[in-house]
Amino acid sequence: MVAYKISYKDVLSLLKLDQNTSIEKLDEIFSYAKCEIEDYDLYDDLIKVDCKTSNRPDLWGVEGLVREVKGITGLSEGLPDNTAEPSGYIIEVDPNIEAVRPFIACSIIRGLQFDDFLIKQLMQFQEKVDFSYGRRRRRSSIGIYNVQMIQSPIHYGLISRKFSFVPLGYDKPFTLDEILKEHPKGMEYSDILPKKGDLPILRGANGVVLSMPPIINSNDVGRITDVTTDVLVEVTGTNHEVVRVVTTLITQALRDRGGKVYSVEVHYPPNQKNTPEITITPDAKPFQIEVNPKDIERYLKLNLKTNDMIKLLRKRRLEAEIQKKKLIVKYPPYRVDLMHWVDVAEEIAIAYGYMNITPTDWKVLTIGRLSSRTIIENSIREILSGCTLQEILTFTLTAPEKLTTLMGHNEKVLSKCVEVSNPVSLNYSVLRNRLIPGLLDFLSKNTHNEYPQYLFEVGEVVTLETNSEIKSKVNAAIALADAEISFEHCHSILDNLFQGLNVQYKLKPIHSTEFIEGRTAEILVDDKKIGIIGEINPAILENWQIFMPTATFEVDLSLIPSINLSPLYTFKKGK
Repeated sequence: MVAYKISYKDVLSLLKLDQNTSIEKLDEIFSYAKCEIEDYDLYDDLIKVDCKTSNRPDLWGVEGLVREVKGITGLSEGLPDNTAEPSGYIIEVDPNIEAVRPFIACSIIRGLQFDDFLIKQLMQFQEKVDFSYGRRRRRSSIGIYNVQMIQSPIHYGLISRKFSFVPLGYDKPFTLDEILKEHPKGMEYSDILPKKGDLPILRGANGVVLSMPPIINSNDVGRITDVTTDVLVEVTGTNHEVVRVVTTLITQALRDRGGKVYSVEVHYPPNQKNTPEITITPDAKPFQIEVNPKDIERYLKLNLKTNDMIKLLRKRRLEAEIQKKKLIVKYPPYRVDLMHWVDVAEEIAIAYGYMNITPTDWKVLTIGRLSSRTIIENSIREILSGCTLQEILTFTLTAPEKLTTLMGHNEKVLSKCVEVSNPVSLNYSVLRNRLIPGLLDFLSKNTHNEYPQYLFEVGEVVTLETNSEIKSKVNAAIALADAEISFEHCHSILDNLFQGLNVQYKLKPIHSTEFIEGRTAEILVDDKKIGIIGEINPAILENWQIFMPTATFEVDLSLIPSINLSPLYTFKKGK
């Protein structure tokens, strides 16, 4: 859920509503955009809006909110204008940037009339998108500049950390290294960029610095004031689709404020993976999805004719037509939530009005309860929490190096892992087959926090068996990091866990490059290996940049007969 503040008078003006329109009426209109008024102060002309959906970033600002409900109020139906004339501006992307922050998209908007209020609204929208949809600037970040001070082509590449410019809010130059260490934004977002090597920079043909993406704009070109009329919108990031969507979001918001939009050519290196050499941004053509009207009718049971569906979709700022008994629905490029015919059915239901749909009686009465698997997993969590450990939840998808080089192994280890055939990012291209690397990754990102750090996770892992079977099962693992941590401390927690589960076990000393010699062992139940325990090898800790002794264990819960946690699913590779 995303909350933001808007002006009561501004939203009435944008919607062309009577100045005496009540808050209740406005709240009813906003409900069609999955938003509601959480609080208001008409004396200060403020309304706090709470957007109840996380997959509609276009609704996180007043412009998008108004654009969405104009169809319901009858002010404007069908697709919003997304056209863009060529600006003549070019972005040249350096090949070296691919390893750091490879993607960029831009647009130019002219004829704007900024004032203090509009600048604050724009900054609020930018911050909401950067933080949530942009994953705290890691996946995407927005920059807005005075285009009249910029000459084309604009160069996007890497430069030495010793390079300097005047960052926004300052009157003296800083080196890029100093920005990361001393500037508030640099200190806040420095973890996004590599700790060594050159850093991203955006410069015009005249050498003028636009920004150091994704950290900070320059103080001259990157400062928008009430005399600015023409702006360049730039979005950089690690996901091509997200970068293009965010560019369209900001562009459309400024278009709604009276600006005229122009496109920019982005020239990528010829060998950059999954990227055309020349990309025109922002997206000007609507996307489309093909649906069967009969599926929608069976789903909603509203006795709607196809023409009725088209009229309702137009009220949702979409366009539709019939082709060969199929409904071709066109939608704006910023609508990232329309992926299935059910999404189209939802749009029709919203426009029809949920309050106008007659509820149906329940056909089956069931009583929900926790499954036996969940009860056992929760018992394990309770035992480990009682040992003063903190639970974490990490992603099932991970980066290959976290399972290989960082753990002291070569890439042969990946032969036992399930890889994603067409990953969006290399950081999420392999399904984890164990939990310990994720715990170490978490510790590596929290070296600045107070010790001791005692962690555990109970989570799903996916393994590729020797018979080409793929198994998904649940493991439990802990990691203890502190100056006084030892094998014995870790063993005591393992003992508590198995006593709580009423499981008999043994330890068998082994040799492992991941652990300190003489301080590691296999965990055996019924003489069958179910896990491993030990103190992490200092060389492995150095790979992760962890500077505290760390002990850990991990057990495969599916191999303990008495607790009956069989694999979640099993299937043959390629099926």
